[in-house]
Amino acid sequence: MLPPDPPTYEDSGPDRAGALLVPPQNFTLGLIINGREQMLIEQAECTNLPASFNWGHAATSHVLSKFKNDPGTRDGFPCIFGHNSVRSGNVRFLLVPYNVDISKYDFHVLANDLRSYIDQVDVKSLHVSRHRPLLVLFEPVAIFTTADQFQQVFIEAMQFLLDVDQEAWPTNVSKDPDHHTWTMCFQGCELFVNVSHPAHVNRRSRNLGDGLAFVINPRKIFDIAAPDDAKGRRVTKTIRNNIDLYDDVPHSALLGSYLLREAQWPQYMIPDNNDSPPLKCPLRFK
Repeated sequence: MLPPDPPTYEDSGPDRAGALLVPPQNFTLGLIINGREQMLIEQAECTNLPASFNWGHAATSHVLSKFKNDPGTRDGFPCIFGHNSVRSGNVRFLLVPYNVDISKYDFHVLANDLRSYIDQVDVKSLHVSRHRPLLVLFEPVAIFTTADQFQQVFIEAMQFLLDVDQEAWPTNVSKDPDHHTWTMCFQGCELFVNVSHPAHVNRRSRNLGDGLAFVINPRKIFDIAAPDDAKGRRVTKTIRNNIDLYDDVPHSALLGSYLLREAQWPQYMIPDNNDSPPLKCPLRFK
C-alpha cells in the first residue's frame, strides 16, 4: 500500500496572513523548559526536554552526534563552522511538532520562533566564532519517506513564512529567485536555508536524521566566513573537499556564492545525485 499524500496547507495565503499568527485550537503551544514556554531551545537545553518530546531529544542528540569526528574524514561532518558552533555550545534548535489530529505540521511555531531567533540576531555585528546557527527539526512522521514529500513540506513551509511575514521585503533583494540578488527573507532578514532529509542516501551531508531539517543562517554570515578573496576561496575549497570525503557522491555543482552572483534557491534543496535537475521555485511573493 502506498503512503497517503502528505498534507497540504491550503489555508495559508496573503489574505489570511494576520489570522495565521494565532495557533489553531489543539496545536501544541510550546515546551516548558526552565520555566519558559518555547520551541526555540538552546543547545544546552536539549537534555531537559520533557518525555512528551522524546522525538525532540532523539533528533537533537542525533544531530549533535554527527560532530564527534573531525571534519576532513569519512565520518566527520564536512562543515568546519558547524563543528565550531557545536563545540562552543552555540547551536540553537527549533522543534516543529506534527499534529496528528489534523495531519499538519505546526508552521505557526516555525514562523513565531524564527521571528524570535531573528530578533535576537544583530546582522551588523555577525562574527563567525560567536555565530549561533539555527537548526529547525521537524517531528519525524511515518508517512513522510520520499524526497518529493519532503520537498512539498519545504515549499509549503517557505510559502507560509512569506504569507505571514510582517516586514516588507528588503528593497535590495529581488523577488525573482533566478536573479543573483534573490535570497529567502523573513522579518526583514536575508536568510540561507539548507534543507536536509532522510531520503538522502548518497548525499549524507544533507541527511540529519529521521525527519526534515532546515539549517537556517543569516545569509550575510557566509560573506564573512567565505569572502571573495584568497582566504575565502581556501575555506570554500576545504569544505567542498570535506563533502567529497563524507558523501557518496561528489559535491553538487549547484553550490555557489552570493558574492559571485550565483543563484541561492537551487542550493537550498539539492538532489541526491548530480544528474537530476534543480528544484524550480514555485513560491509566490506579495
